[in-house]
Amino acid sequence: MILTPKEGKKDMGRKTRRTFQPRFFLFLALSVALVVGIVMLSSAAVDYYQEKKKQSELDLPVSASASPEAGEPGGEGQTSSVIQKRRLSQDTPYVVMGADKDGLESAVRVNNDEKIRESAPREMGLGLINKDAYTDMTGVITFGSGPYRDNFAFGTATVTLKNLQITWQSIIGKLGEYAGTSWTGQPLLVKWKPEVLPTLGVSDIYKAKEDFIEVIYPAADGNVYFFDLLSGGQTRNPIPVGISMFGTASLDPEGRPMLYVGAGLMKKNARGTQVSYYYAIDLIKNEVAYEFGGRDYFAYRKEWNAFDASPLIINDTLIQPSEGGIIYFVTLRTKYDPEKGTISITPGDRVKYRYTGTNYNSGDATGKRWYGFESSPAVFRNYLFINDNGGHLQCIDTNTLKLLYAVDLGGDTDASPVLEEDGAANTLFVYTASQTNVQAPDLPAGWGYATLKKINALTGQVIWSKDRISYVGNGSYKSGSRATPHVGRGNISNLLICAFAGAGIPVVDDTGAVSSYTYGGRLVAFDKSDGTVIWSIETDGSADYVASPLVIYTDRGDAYLVACDRSGKVNLYDAATGGMALCTSLDLGARIDSTPAAFGNYLVVGTTGKAPDGTETTPKIYCIKIE
Repeated sequence: MILTPKEGKKDMGRKTRRTFQPRFFLFLALSVALVVGIVMLSSAAVDYYQEKKKQSELDLPVSASASPEAGEPGGEGQTSSVIQKRRLSQDTPYVVMGADKDGLESAVRVNNDEKIRESAPREMGLGLINKDAYTDMTGVITFGSGPYRDNFAFGTATVTLKNLQITWQSIIGKLGEYAGTSWTGQPLLVKWKPEVLPTLGVSDIYKAKEDFIEVIYPAADGNVYFFDLLSGGQTRNPIPVGISMFGTASLDPEGRPMLYVGAGLMKKNARGTQVSYYYAIDLIKNEVAYEFGGRDYFAYRKEWNAFDASPLIINDTLIQPSEGGIIYFVTLRTKYDPEKGTISITPGDRVKYRYTGTNYNSGDATGKRWYGFESSPAVFRNYLFINDNGGHLQCIDTNTLKLLYAVDLGGDTDASPVLEEDGAANTLFVYTASQTNVQAPDLPAGWGYATLKKINALTGQVIWSKDRISYVGNGSYKSGSRATPHVGRGNISNLLICAFAGAGIPVVDDTGAVSSYTYGGRLVAFDKSDGTVIWSIETDGSADYVASPLVIYTDRGDAYLVACDRSGKVNLYDAATGGMALCTSLDLGARIDSTPAAFGNYLVVGTTGKAPDGTETTPKIYCIKIE
């Protein structure tokens, strides 16, 4: 039938009932979901690539989770699950079973009470679940980053050209006979939390700059310096402490703006007594908020009590060793109000741990051990590991302050112990290396041994021990290893990298026998499993290694070793092959005793006020980009 125009309009006006099949609704729902998904994915991709572009321009890690663990990338073909299998169970109550104290005894005193105790008067409550529980801050906030002392770099780096380029430098000063930065002298690199940033005592331009990373660097000239990592701009005026600082500072791991740093020298107090202090610095007001120390008559070593060790702050309790041979446990009672922009501490009891042992005395004497801690403490759960100047690794229960065991390391040990979890073996290992201060009877005059040990941290059992020939001289120079070892990860997960000063380089005669030794520096990579040398790099006497080795990793787990020496060189190596793969070398023209720290592709290190030949030169702080 053919409709007329009028009839057609009438028919078009009628309501028509249609029936839709269920598959139509399914198709419609899928279509809507697909469109929404594409929009969301596109938005996320844009955000990601904008952030990626922004970060790649700075060569900084996109996030702390760019690798299986922050700063702990897996190697090629490794996944995060592989890395996680190396970690210990968080739920297992691991117990130290070691009992051999090697003749050492410990005692505890609270404040200046006359009573001397065998242990703390109450449980200290300082146990950690694992190292990840220490802080959620972004950066390197203490020596070796945290309680395991195992990492001087935050995040990962992008390495293509394998080159080093100075991005900025700053001249610093001198106080008395000391200039620049010294041992251990590692800078702190921190990206402050957004809620803390407005309260900081930084210039206004940085309060509004959430992405900036602050460099915090105490120096031997008595000042604490502050810089923007990328630009080198001074974020705040230097804070004058007035005494040389040689060691590495620590930030409050809760993210609160308080800095802790110790004096490396003694000075006279109002009564004319030579004393040394530890300082808490308010980073809101930029001033010293509290100092403690002085002459401690509980110490066996009374003539010297400086503070070179980098402390840990656990459950708002400061753990600070001293060269007087005491470890202080101080309840801080920190109060921080970000809204008011105020911070304070009202320290409570000072619980003091000391030790004594056979052949120990209060000073450096031939054939004697002397009291003191220059090593920074490492902590696992409620167990503290620390090396003393008499040459023992001590394991201490932080809850009871009882000495659990001690291991003879063979000589004065300033290097910090480094901890490594081994989930496969269901145990914890500690690595450490000693110095050389005693003549060895089987070596020519002036030579002795530095000893490297791998120890089962839960039993005190020595897994392996390796001696390295080093210079002794008149006993006043500390050769051997003052540098803290690096426990490899990624593509060097089988390696332990150590740096030595005054190393004995053999001189071979015509018969092939060793006739004597020459003085030099040495970098050595040991196989973790048995201590076998995988590679070794020897240098001449001016290129001694006092600074700890810094290893940076790429997202793939490729490892690059940064070795700073006393000839003023910053050397970049492929860490897997060592001396066979020197990538580049940068000459700073002054001795480097300080351990560098890195954030992404940028590292910071300071120099002393001495040129390689011992003459005076201008001390500086450098920022170097790894390209």
